[in-house]
Formats: sequence, C-alpha cells, structure tokens
Amino acid sequence: MAKKNKQTQDETLSATGEQLDLIDVAPENAKRIIPIARAYRKVVKERVELTNKETELKKKILDLVKESKLPRLPDGKIKFKCDGLTIIITPSDDKIKVKEDGEEKEE
Repeated sequence: MAKKNKQTQDETLSATGEQLDLIDVAPENAKRIIPIARAYRKVVKERVELTNKETELKKKILDLVKESKLPRLPDGKIKFKCDGLTIIITPSDDKIKVKEDGEEKEE
C-alpha cells in the first residue's frame, strides 16, 4: 500500500510542478570530486566556527572600549594605540580595525 501512496504523491508533485526526489546519479569522475567536496565542507565548517569566534571577540572588544569611555574623534570614530596595535572603531556599524605596527595602510 505504501507504494501506491508514494506513486500518487509523485504524480501530485509532478502535476504541481515541484521537483521530485533526486535519484543517485553521479558523474564519471565522482571519485575525484568526492574528496574535494568533503575537504570543501570541512573548510566551510571551520570558517563558520571562526566567524562565530570573530563575532564573539568583536563584541568583547566593543564592550571593553565602551566601558573605557574614550572620547570620540570629530568624525565619530574611536581610535587609539596600545602595545603595538592601532584600534579603530567606526560608530555607524561598530566596525573594528586592528592593525599591528609596520602594516601598510589600507587604501
């Protein structure tokens, strides 16, 4: 009986223009694609984890700088140097730049 229901469901999906379930069809070079795809997924997962960590650290920097009550420059930015780092916070989007001494200026 399940087979009839599945067939009826497939006919309904096809009639409504929705895509049916994909079948397992792989290209001839799938054995070469699979390890690269797995490596890609691993890198994506690492990037997401790093993005989460970056967001957490950014929030901590913002909280600490706000807590310090540093005066803003005329353009609204907060900029200071300490221990070889230049930290710039742009107020509109709380953008943070941290540069080490000796790094070239960004254009």
